[in-house]
Amino acid sequence: MRNKIFNYSTLALVYFGFFLLVTKYFTAHAIVNGYTYTGLILMIVSLVFFTMARIKLGSSFQVSAEANSLVKSGIYKTIRHPVYVFGFTFIMGFFIFTQVFYGLIFLFVLAVLQIKRIKKEEKVLIEKFGDEYLEYKKQTWF
Repeated sequence: MRNKIFNYSTLALVYFGFFLLVTKYFTAHAIVNGYTYTGLILMIVSLVFFTMARIKLGSSFQVSAEANSLVKSGIYKTIRHPVYVFGFTFIMGFFIFTQVFYGLIFLFVLAVLQIKRIKKEEKVLIEKFGDEYLEYKKQTWF
């Protein structure tokens, strides 16, 4: 139950922050152009899929690398790590939206850190679920 509250609380904070960012940006009379709308669309789509992934994980969502259950349905049927994928694309959308293109360099650092974390998580999943996880890994993207 505690994990579920944490999961939904953090999602609520992300949505609240997103709402504040967008309203502040448009009311501050910042530059609005194609980049603004491209980034906004990318953030919205990413946020929807990120939310779907977090909800589908349910109590399996952990801050640390743990293996409670192997989620293979919903968005996890095709993408092994949708929280990372859509969190990454959300941040990319943010930099495009705000037109802080040098911030995209941060994405390289983020990608390296996420890949290290994914490898750690996958090691835990292989130890817990063995061949079932290895077979799942073959059938999914990233």
